[in-house]
Amino acid sequence: MTIVITVLAIFAAVIMPNLFSESRSRDARQFFSKARNLMLEARSRAIGDGAARSVRVDESGARLVVEKVDAESGDVTEEKTLAMPDGVTGSTYRMQKQESNSSEWYVRFYGDGRARGGAVSFDSAGRKYSIIVEDTGAVKRVEGDLPAIEEDTWDAGGYEQRV
Repeated sequence: MTIVITVLAIFAAVIMPNLFSESRSRDARQFFSKARNLMLEARSRAIGDGAARSVRVDESGARLVVEKVDAESGDVTEEKTLAMPDGVTGSTYRMQKQESNSSEWYVRFYGDGRARGGAVSFDSAGRKYSIIVEDTGAVKRVEGDLPAIEEDTWDAGGYEQRV
């Protein structure tokens, strides 16, 4: 009987860390999908009632927050939140094409469907997942870090003479 209990205890000691790790990994994957859906819902609500919506990260509360922005007064009302699971942290923040930090970062969706674009990367046990919001209002979830910032400028006044 003692042998059976000892074997079961050893088995549990070996299996339990893997179960906890798998649970955290599953929670993180679900969070990334829910975060993308939260941003799509914020866009949809902005289109529905014409009032802008902002999505920001509240690191002190470990959550994503959707806020309704009153166009006339500028007042902000918290509408919805999504808690970040244990082990998930924001790592890179970008507003439009500028690097930012967690306290200043947000993306904003407008009533016409467009957005004040930006992106955020989250780190979970060494794996990075990014959510990118384009100026058109499209929201993409990408595995890995944010892509490099590309400059879309060219010399508009210059020309090359052909012979």
